Amino acid sequence: MLIPFEEAIHTVLSGIQSLGSERITLADGLGRVLARPVIARRAVPPADNSAMDGYALKHADQGAALPVPMFIAAGSWPERTLGSGEAARIFTGAPVPEGADTVVAQERTERDGDGPVRIVKPETLGANIRRAGEDVMPGDSIGQVGQSLTPGLIGLLAGQGLTWVDVVRRPVVAILSTGDEVHEPGDPLPRGHIVSSNSWALAARVQEAGGIPRYLGIARDDRASLDAALDGITGADVLLTIGGVSVGELDFVKEAIAARGGEQRFWKVKVRPGKPNAFGRIGDVRWFGLPGNPVSCDVSFLMYVRPALRAMQGHAHHFLPTREARLEHDLRKRVGFLILFRGVHHPDDAGDLMVRTTGPQGSGIQSSMAKATCLIVAPEESEMLRQGSRVRIVMLPGEVGQAALGVRRP
Repeated sequence: MLIPFEEAIHTVLSGIQSLGSERITLADGLGRVLARPVIARRAVPPADNSAMDGYALKHADQGAALPVPMFIAAGSWPERTLGSGEAARIFTGAPVPEGADTVVAQERTERDGDGPVRIVKPETLGANIRRAGEDVMPGDSIGQVGQSLTPGLIGLLAGQGLTWVDVVRRPVVAILSTGDEVHEPGDPLPRGHIVSSNSWALAARVQEAGGIPRYLGIARDDRASLDAALDGITGADVLLTIGGVSVGELDFVKEAIAARGGEQRFWKVKVRPGKPNAFGRIGDVRWFGLPGNPVSCDVSFLMYVRPALRAMQGHAHHFLPTREARLEHDLRKRVGFLILFRGVHHPDDAGDLMVRTTGPQGSGIQSSMAKATCLIVAPEESEMLRQGSRVRIVMLPGEVGQAALGVRRP
């Protein structure tokens, strides 16, 4: 029975919890998700320090020529308190001596050799001093559970002296291609046979989503081959099978899954590309039976598998972001199906997002995914989307920043 997309995604995400945690080096943390909160244990900066090369002094002393008895470089420590009527030569990042309340930038001063310094352009009180703890104070919460480790957050944690961090374990995703006609890249290709390109695309998608791909190879169109390949799912969190879930006499995947005690929750969804789409479980392993057509396979991964993998890792946001765009041409579709057209978006001269399809939209046209920057969402009830109308587009991974910056695509 065909089910709506919303029901399918609800079924996929129902009951998903974050996987267990593991401790990794901070150097390996980019993109991982914090499993435990991080509390600051030291102030940043640790002491008042200078934001400029210049002279530290008392604000009230700027009208006089001041002797300079102190020299303070970054990494050193002031030897004494600064007295009234004197200045300290100071450099960016160096600690401000007690007694000083202002740093005057070097370009606002005059000085001959080692003689007194004279302030040509006075500074305001407290100028150019970075206060201790103005960035982080001990006890501050600097990392929350579910937060992704970005370069900025990694730098913040490193500033606390951390070399390791507790993150959610990455899901292991077993990938199994099926079919007598499917071969590995580089193998001899008999007439009428194809290369297993889907498995390569899925492995890359799994990595982008934060998972660990485990390739199980190609199972032929017989139960013995399928059963042997499925032995490789031990220790996996997710199984992706490619093809073999339609209604043909040689589609044995559902049968092989059932023989292992697996359950099938749905089979067909009111979405194109990707109508034949199975989902279920084999024990604790979530199983996605993806279509064999390359576009259907790729789009199905983005719609169902990627959100599940992100939920397993504790990400706050499971789905790809959406935007609004204006159609550059008419789009006709079949009523009763949610259609996801492959699209290319770009800003017009006014900064408004425009979108067009990549060209022919057949589910076997793999180049349409390679060209696409987004998916154009055409609702079930629609028959025609007119040129100039506003539509929702799903941003493909890697394209979000481009759109935010207004980058024009070719």
